[in-house]
Amino acid sequence: MDYSQYKAIDFVKDESFQEWCMHPEGRHAEFWTNWTNEHPEQHAEILAARQLLTELQESDTDLSDSKIDQLWEAIQASTRGTLVKPLPKSRKSTMIRWSRIAAIWVGLVMAVSLGIYWMSNQATTVTFATAYGEVKSISLPDGSRVVINGNSSLSYREKDFDADTRIVNLVGEAFFSVSHTPDHKRFVVQTSGDMDVEVLGTKFTMTSRPMKKQVVLEEGKVKVSNSVYMDPGELVAWDAAANRWREERVQDPSRYGSFKENRLIFRKTPLQEVARVLEDNYGYRITFVNPALAGKHFTGSCAADDIPLLLRSIEKAFGVTVEEDDRHIAIGKTN
Repeated sequence: MDYSQYKAIDFVKDESFQEWCMHPEGRHAEFWTNWTNEHPEQHAEILAARQLLTELQESDTDLSDSKIDQLWEAIQASTRGTLVKPLPKSRKSTMIRWSRIAAIWVGLVMAVSLGIYWMSNQATTVTFATAYGEVKSISLPDGSRVVINGNSSLSYREKDFDADTRIVNLVGEAFFSVSHTPDHKRFVVQTSGDMDVEVLGTKFTMTSRPMKKQVVLEEGKVKVSNSVYMDPGELVAWDAAANRWREERVQDPSRYGSFKENRLIFRKTPLQEVARVLEDNYGYRITFVNPALAGKHFTGSCAADDIPLLLRSIEKAFGVTVEEDDRHIAIGKTN
């Protein structure tokens, strides 16, 4: 291996060099001791690389190439734009040369420290996502439980769970069972729209779809979009036509989160809403051959993964033909 053209970042990535820095008396000691003695022109790069590795070890940062590159970019950014003026020659050239090395060394140490600080403050984002028809149950760092419905995602930054407010981001639909913390930390569910839910400890189902924004509360108390306070058994949905939140009481709030039990439950539900569920959660495209059917109310249930049974139930309930062809469902005319 030709190390003569290596820069500090290259040495840091070299496994042999890493092991030598971590174990100076180890099996690579003889090679690196001899090599550094034979290449005095590389002393500055070696010194910088060893300092960088020391900082990485002390900060418990992993030594993957991606992390090293990320840190090096931060160091370069922190020093970019700094101009180094040439020093005039004099009889004290040796002293000037060592002064220059010392100045470079101090600057490098500061840059490394800034890079380590920058990396330690970068938030790691954790994301969970589901495919059409898939349901996923996850546990959050505070012990809260979330069940994500099909075609949905939930994300959060790890550092937010050490802050005063626990924040998660939802796209789609999920059931939340939020743990109360001894220090009463707020828990906020954010969406890409205008619907945010703030809670302390509660159970609720939240839907954030293009055509549906809704919260159904089972236990506890929540505040929706900083304006609507909910009690258990209440449903709050966004009425786009009226440009306001609509509130109502429901008899069985748990059925809105029935997907967590692998069930689909409908109680006097407009077929238009059944169609939305099939489109949003399962990826179907629904067509009502007779548009009047969209407003008909349907009551029934089935396993969440038994869509054919649901379609047969709709056929029998309304005396219509329901046909499926390549993810397209046509709810037909009356027989």
